[in-house]
Amino acid sequence: MKLNTNRAKQVEACLKDQKELPNTAVRVELAGQLHVLLVYRVPTKLLLFNIRNGRFAAELLEKEEQLKRKLDPSVETDAKIIQKLLLEQDETETKVLKDDLLAHGQLEPGIITFDGAVINANRRMAIIKTLFDETREPRFEHLNVARLPENVDERDLWRIEAGLQFARDFRLEYGPINELLKLKEGRERGLEPEDISKSLLGRYNPKKVLEKIEILKLIDTYLRSNKRAGEYHHVARNVEKFNSLQANVVAPLRRKGKNEAEIAKTIAVAFALIHKTDVSHWDIRDLQKIALNAKAEKELGPILKDKPSKEAITESFTAAQEIIEDEKQKDKPERLLKRALSAVRSISPQNSRLGTAKIKTMLRELASQVNQLLKGH
Repeated sequence: MKLNTNRAKQVEACLKDQKELPNTAVRVELAGQLHVLLVYRVPTKLLLFNIRNGRFAAELLEKEEQLKRKLDPSVETDAKIIQKLLLEQDETETKVLKDDLLAHGQLEPGIITFDGAVINANRRMAIIKTLFDETREPRFEHLNVARLPENVDERDLWRIEAGLQFARDFRLEYGPINELLKLKEGRERGLEPEDISKSLLGRYNPKKVLEKIEILKLIDTYLRSNKRAGEYHHVARNVEKFNSLQANVVAPLRRKGKNEAEIAKTIAVAFALIHKTDVSHWDIRDLQKIALNAKAEKELGPILKDKPSKEAITESFTAAQEIIEDEKQKDKPERLLKRALSAVRSISPQNSRLGTAKIKTMLRELASQVNQLLKGH
């Protein structure tokens, strides 16, 4: 990994001037070997926020999109922006941690890279910097940290970050989007799904790791299709729908032999539903059965047209769902006929739309189907 040698020299000089903190150490695995790292007090002015920190990856991307540039933690104004993002990520949790640091000081050490980038204590450093600004107490000028060796590679660095940050209830701290981004980063660093699973203490098996990366690919495709590439805050409340789309629609359709062109159409329908309607993730699951039923799938045609309205999307999807539901009830003719009678009786004979060619064709088809049923018995 690329190091800032000037800052690394400053950190090195700082450590040489002091003894390690007593009764504290951090254990990390590097290149398959366990290492014990001593802990020191390092001035926060020598340290950098880690902009790769998975806990606020989506928020960072959103801010950079607003600013139309990348943030540089070595620049003071940018460091202030990053600090504010960390403090605002979960204000309730920030207050709890701030009160604890004020009352007891830093009890758990962080870890820094060889040249001073903070790995797993970014929010603590943001709060400690805030406490120093508010109190001017010398104890809030430092962060207790262990320093990684110079030769740590990108894969080991990811393992350390993920292992430390995911070891807790990371869903609470990461959020679903940041969790997906962190897993994707692990693959980009060259880690196999088995390596990632091991680093996460088996929280996800290798198959689940791959599935989650596929979910993020769907999200990225969705955002690009809506000209919102990288703006993950737009889907923060819809991640469960993308989970359902991948696990309950796309993956099963592939296993059942649907070709990629057909699956792409189903995905496009799902994107339209997510973008313009308030369907649930349970509704998204229905797309698998619809895609495997020719009559139901045909009803989705209007959704694939250019810029369909919310009403057209909802009507087409509801019609497809009703076909699937009717198929389930095909051995219960009385129930289906009651439903059909109720629907027909709800139509007023004076409705002007009954005169349209489309409606007349449907009425004739309905009459034909009734006659066939009557003739059969």
